[in-house]
Amino acid sequence: MSSKLYGEIYKLKNILRKGWLVRNVGNIKTGRVESDAEHTFSMCMLAMEIMAKSDKYKNLDQLKVYKMILVHELCEIDAGDHTPYDKITLQEKFDMELACVKRLAKECKMPELLNLWLEFEENKSPEAMFVKKMDKLDAIMQAKIYSEERKNDAIFNDFKNYTKNISDEFDNYL
Repeated sequence: MSSKLYGEIYKLKNILRKGWLVRNVGNIKTGRVESDAEHTFSMCMLAMEIMAKSDKYKNLDQLKVYKMILVHELCEIDAGDHTPYDKITLQEKFDMELACVKRLAKECKMPELLNLWLEFEENKSPEAMFVKKMDKLDAIMQAKIYSEERKNDAIFNDFKNYTKNISDEFDNYL
């Protein structure tokens, strides 16, 4: 028996992060940028470390955090990866993403996918707020790696300045 969900999440391995593509950055040797799946993995590891070391986040429901991280990019399977620079409204983006997650939840018979994704999008729980921070922190940390590899501080500084509140809170990780 094959897993419908696995067939869908496999697609995340091939969705490259558009923000890096439009900046023409990536691994200095290969030019390759991270995929949605790699971004999700990095977020899980960051969350694990921060929840283990920070008194502020030690009481979060860790299982819920991990699940929310795992589902937060599922919407891009159908909707694609959109950056703030795309000519698409936030409502159009949300509607496309919601349609994808609804489809996946129904086809995979997993309503939890939709519930977790909506909670993340609505930023309505301590876990969702933390996952939103991890999403941004992972991008800042990836920007730092690309900046260091290319000896171009502008890549890192752009992300750090754009997400100042996140970079200030987690400065010890940068």
